[in-house]
Amino acid sequence: MGEEFKDEHERAEFLLAVLLNREEAVELRNSAAVYLGHFDSEKALKSLIEFSCNDLEHERLLISCGDAIAEIWDRNHGFDINVVLSQVATPTKEEIKARLASK
Repeated sequence: MGEEFKDEHERAEFLLAVLLNREEAVELRNSAAVYLGHFDSEKALKSLIEFSCNDLEHERLLISCGDAIAEIWDRNHGFDINVVLSQVATPTKEEIKARLASK
């Protein structure tokens, strides 16, 4: 993931594309989910939440998405975390709860 990007928006778009691409290796998709936690864009957050609602996704990816969602929420509290918890798959939900409990 050493590509050059003109701005943070372009970088976030690339990471979202990697996360959603089922042809990519799980390790690369996992890294994309982790890095998305560094962005405060609404699109990144919504994409992480939407992705995390699919129980059929790889558990490792769901956990990383949970960590990323919690990281975004921890920085800005700009959304209702309880609404997110009611929507996402169990691995994501448990990771969010664990991360927030550790604060």
